[in-house]
Amino acid sequence: MLAVSGVTGAASALIGYTSSRPWPFEVAPPVGIFSFDREAASTFGQARAFVMDLRRLALVPVTTAWFPRLDRPDHGVQGHVPKAQQRRFRETAFDLVTRRGEIVERLGPLWPGGQR
Repeated sequence: MLAVSGVTGAASALIGYTSSRPWPFEVAPPVGIFSFDREAASTFGQARAFVMDLRRLALVPVTTAWFPRLDRPDHGVQGHVPKAQQRRFRETAFDLVTRRGEIVERLGPLWPGGQR
């Protein structure tokens, strides 16, 4: 999750796409792709290596329809990223949307002007 807005009332979340499928390491990842091996993933509270692709973003309502574990005491949070890295990921996502919007796949029902 990159950002949450409207925490009171109708909240929305901006989420980057993640996959446990590894990035082919013989090819350098493009801007917006971050690969985390198992060790790095464990520092975020994740058990497996994963790839985050900030060229695929979802803007969704913060509801149990989108976050089925929201009603749990931990609200379904599975891990945390240090503030500096949160800022880096958020800045990368916003930069991609602002400066290179044509390469960003907009998913979810809440994008202004609809999805692409």
